[in-house]
Parts: sequence; C-alpha cells; structure tokens
Amino acid sequence: MDSNVEVTNELAGNPKATLIWWMENEPNYDWEAVYTFHDYYDGPRKGIADYRGKAHAYECEWDGQSDDWSETFLLSPITNEQLNAVKERWLIWQRYKANFHAGNLQPGDKHPALAGDWPRYTELSPIVDDAMRVDVALALRAIPEFIGALEPTTEFWVRWRLV
Repeated sequence: MDSNVEVTNELAGNPKATLIWWMENEPNYDWEAVYTFHDYYDGPRKGIADYRGKAHAYECEWDGQSDDWSETFLLSPITNEQLNAVKERWLIWQRYKANFHAGNLQPGDKHPALAGDWPRYTELSPIVDDAMRVDVALALRAIPEFIGALEPTTEFWVRWRLV
C-alpha cells in the first residue's frame, strides 16, 4: 500500500492532524520571482511576488504583542493588468535610481521618477496602489524565505510555506 494512503487513512478521523501532515509534506516549490518590494526592513516587507507561479501582493504582518514584524506574510492575487503596471512603475523607479547613483539627475527629477517619467508614474500609481492592497479576510498566510540583495541589482527570489 502507498505510504501516503496509509498516513491519510491513519489521520482521517483527525482533520487538524491531517492538515498539519499536509502542510509539512506540501510539495517544495522552486524559487519564485519577487517583482518589487515597496517596504524593506531587514528584508522585503511589502511588494509583489509570485506564489505558485501567479503574481500576488505580499505584506508582512505586524505583531502588536511583540511590537515587531511577524514571520508571517499575507498573500493576495493580483491581475495581469496590475502586474504589468507594477513592473512598469518599478522600471521607472529603477531608471531614477540609476541616474541618482550615477550623479545624473536633472532639474525636475525627483524621487521616485525622472522628470520625463512623472506623467506615466502618476498614471500607473492608482493601479499599483490597488494591487498592493491585501484583503486580510481573503489572504493566504505564509512564511517566506527570501534570497537576494539590495545592491547592485535589487533582485530577490522567494519560496513560500503556507501556515
């Protein structure tokens, strides 16, 4: 008999034990893309990343009791339109950042966009802001494992474990 069937039959009368077994034996997913981080404190705290191959807003929960960030994050799916807007606005910020670090800012350039990018940045902002809203009632809770670095590329990857 398949060992998974034996374990499942053994736990069938105990839904909590079955859920714990499933979570502990959940397939290990590959590293997934982190598209953006909008808050960063000792690691990404809020942004857009893939979860099981689909873009989601992620947001670290605050633990009021310990007055510190929790290890758990909330995940909410976003649409392809929202993801495209998020990526485009992130590129606008990356252009600003590159010019800032190179000492090439011009009059009218101000954080987070170059002067010529401001109209598009402003147009994208309501879409991105809406994408970043996490509905706590519908969100998944997960613990991330991030790898990556802020400099020089701000590239991160993540693996999620549901809790």
